[in-house]
Amino acid sequence: MTNDLVALLNQHRLIELSHVYEEGMPVWPGDGRFFMSSAETFAAGDGNYNCQLSFGDHCGTHIDAPAHFIPGGKCIDKVDICQLTGRGRCLDMTHLPQNSAITRATIADWEGRYGEIAAKDIVLFHTGYDKKWRCRPDHTAFMNGWPGLSARGADYLLGKGVTVFGTDAMSLDDAGSKDYPAHQAILSAGGLIVESLANLYSLPTAFTFIALPLRIKGGSASPVRAVALVQD
Repeated sequence: MTNDLVALLNQHRLIELSHVYEEGMPVWPGDGRFFMSSAETFAAGDGNYNCQLSFGDHCGTHIDAPAHFIPGGKCIDKVDICQLTGRGRCLDMTHLPQNSAITRATIADWEGRYGEIAAKDIVLFHTGYDKKWRCRPDHTAFMNGWPGLSARGADYLLGKGVTVFGTDAMSLDDAGSKDYPAHQAILSAGGLIVESLANLYSLPTAFTFIALPLRIKGGSASPVRAVALVQD
């Protein structure tokens, strides 16, 4: 069985879907930033090199747990990682204008061209914002204007049995949102949201998605290493 799995993996190309963690990387206003310092170095005579890290749980490419918006919701350490492994569907939304909504009709139109989204599919929205990712002070374009999933769009996919949603933008809700309807709908239903994904422009419309969060006790989110397996 192990050899069969290795053989299967060798038939696929792995695509990195996470941004690099580095000082100055963009974060949501008010969230914890990423800091890294040397704890031990060869130059200091410690005989090894290791670092101390400090960052918010929503820093970089990360997964929102229900507790992020829902009082009493599941924290990230209670999330079943099996939920974060499965068939991914990447929906190209780069044609949408800034601050616009990804509606039920927009999703249905995509399905008419590329096939119906099924229960347990992991739905990722490619807005083009992964290419705008820049460290401060050049982060302004990434921090403004992205389109986001509407409440009816979220309800439509939840009704299909989708429980994991992702975007290459900073938030699944559009940049101008004040009440975050997609977050409210998805997280209240026990779903998960992956934000600030990278390289979605490299994905086909269907692939295998894997994302593994840290087991942070009581965390509202976790940085994640997300990858796609694509069969050429």
